[in-house]
Parts: sequence; C-alpha cells; structure tokens
Amino acid sequence: MHKYTLFQVGSSLAVGFQLMHNDLHRRQLGQGTTGSDFDLSVTKPFGRDLHYKTKNAAFFIENQVRFTPKLLISPGLRIESGTTSMSGTISYYKPENVPNKIRHRFVLLGVTGQYQVTNDVQLYGGWSQAYRPVLFKDIIPASIYEKVDNNLKDASGYNSEIGVKGVWRGFHFNVGLFDLVYRNRMGSLVVSVEDGATQILRTNVGDSRHMGIEALIEGPLFHCGKFQTNLFSSVSHMDARYRNARISAGPDNKRIDGNKVESAPDWTIRNGVTAAYRTFRMTLQFSYVSKTFSDALNTPVAQSTGARGPVPAYHLWDLNASWLITNAISARISVNNLADKNYFTKRPTSYPGPGIWPSDGRTAVISLGVNI
Repeated sequence: MHKYTLFQVGSSLAVGFQLMHNDLHRRQLGQGTTGSDFDLSVTKPFGRDLHYKTKNAAFFIENQVRFTPKLLISPGLRIESGTTSMSGTISYYKPENVPNKIRHRFVLLGVTGQYQVTNDVQLYGGWSQAYRPVLFKDIIPASIYEKVDNNLKDASGYNSEIGVKGVWRGFHFNVGLFDLVYRNRMGSLVVSVEDGATQILRTNVGDSRHMGIEALIEGPLFHCGKFQTNLFSSVSHMDARYRNARISAGPDNKRIDGNKVESAPDWTIRNGVTAAYRTFRMTLQFSYVSKTFSDALNTPVAQSTGARGPVPAYHLWDLNASWLITNAISARISVNNLADKNYFTKRPTSYPGPGIWPSDGRTAVISLGVNI
C-alpha cells in the first residue's frame, strides 16, 4: 500500500501477489464394516478416490485517485494464471476418462467511482469483470450414464451498476440500476455415444443476463414526545434471462434463449414500520417474492415428482419486538410467518428428494438477556 498526493488531494495505490497450491483428496462411496463400534475402515476400495490439484498465481493492482475533494475514481486490474487437474479412480468410469485438466487464464478489469453532488447526495457507479471457477462437483460424473466435457471453461462475465444515494428531508434513500452478465454457465446436454446409446454431458451450456433496479428508502413517519415511528421500504425488480443457451430436455437438447433463470424472482419487496416508546421497540415487516421457475426449461405445470414446475409467489408478515427493562435486563420476541402461511421456495431434484421443500409455518422465539 502506497499513499501519495495528487492534485493536492490524498490518494492510495495497492499492489498484491498471491500464489496457491492446493490438493483436495476426496474419497467417497466407501463400504464400511458391520461392527457395533465406531470404525472408519472400509471393506473394499472407495468407489471414488480422486485428487483435485490446483496451482494458481494472481497479481492485482488498484489505484484510488481523488481528482477533487468531491470526485473519487478507483481503477483496478487482476491477472490470474493457473491449472486445475483431476486424477484418480471412479469405479463406474473408464480409467482413461477420469483425468481432466482446466486452465485458468484471466485478465480482469474494473473501475468504480463516486461524486459528491452535495453534502447530502452522492452519485456512484462501477463496472468490473469477474469469473467463477469450475467446481469439483461439476467434473465428477454422478453415474455411468454421465460424462464430463474435457474442454470445460470457467464461468466469466461482468457486473455494472449506477445509482444515487443520500438524505432528503430526513429520509435516507438509495436507488441503483444493475446489469450482470454470466457466461459459460454449467449444465447438461444429451450426446450420442457408441452403439446408438446416449449419455448426459456436463458442459458449458450458455450465458445469462440479469438486469434490474434496487431501491431503498427509510425515515421518520410520526414523532410525538417519546413515541416515534419509522418507515422503511426495499424494492428490487430483476429481469434474468438465458442467452445463447441450450440444455437437455428428455432425449433431446432444447434452446432456452429468452427463458427466465431459475430461482430469480421478478420482484422482491420488503416493507415495514418500526414503533418505539422509551425503551420498547417493535417492527412489523411485510415481505413479497414473486413467482419463479425451478428449472431452466420454465416448466409451466408441476410434474408428478414435484421436482420441476413453477414456485408460486408468496407473502409473509414478521413481527419483532425488544424491551430494555433495565440497564442489565432485556427481553426480545420474534414471530416469523405471523399469518402461518403455507408456502415453499425450492423444488430440489436430489437431497432431500424430488418434490417441494416446504418452508416453516409460524415460529416464535422469546429470549431474556442479562448483562453481568
């Protein structure tokens, strides 16, 4: 870190270098003994005995420059180079198909900035590139009917935002627009193999783009002596869709350009009011999450297994209260899902099994705290 003066205003420069060498040894599908004592020994070799080795070097530099007391710009650069290699044995997989090597080569750029319009209002924005490395689970075939692409690419993309925040008539506000591009997403395709059979190929299936707006406002609603109320509202609208993408759909592959990204609601809203009198404080919050899809195919009607289909919109009421009885004793109570709504947010395909993943009904927690 180096601090210096530019245009008679303080600025700073940060430079770093990182080396990493990792060996993840994973052993699975072992068959244990039938004795009554705790025993970690196995009676035959593990079904999966794999090494996942990664070597990586990274260099970064970031320069925070204050051109004026009001204007701050921070450009940055990160360079990464490395390789991830998998080796070992999988009992249901041909030995020659197990080794897999993924090379990481990235030059990532980014810049952020902010401008103090007035003492109470600030403009901000930024754009930065990013990547997500291929994970261990992405390159391990779940069964003999799966294979993994030997030319996998790490996911990459960028995130940009622009917004304004500040204070107006006692209300704090923050409104921002965002745009996120996610390339080389992981998925599955159907491919033909020898004898006319087919397999599921784990590979990069396409891109997605997420655009939207986020807004937050909070401030005083009513004030009278020692009684006061505050209002808060957080609203997010997002349009997340696939681009240049296709995935497996039964025995065939299907293009999903324009489909909504799974588990990405169009609207997420949190509104509430807080009332306080002396040392007692209570918050009532209303939450709303719009309908989503559980799969990239946007299956409109739930299947018999429940693993695919829409996830309906839901709304909840939550209540939280606290009371500082004395300087040493306090009490808290929280009631989640006050109206005891039946809803769910997931349609898992594996653990804990295909179907819906029901959420909790009304739950209440009361606690008493003592400072000693």
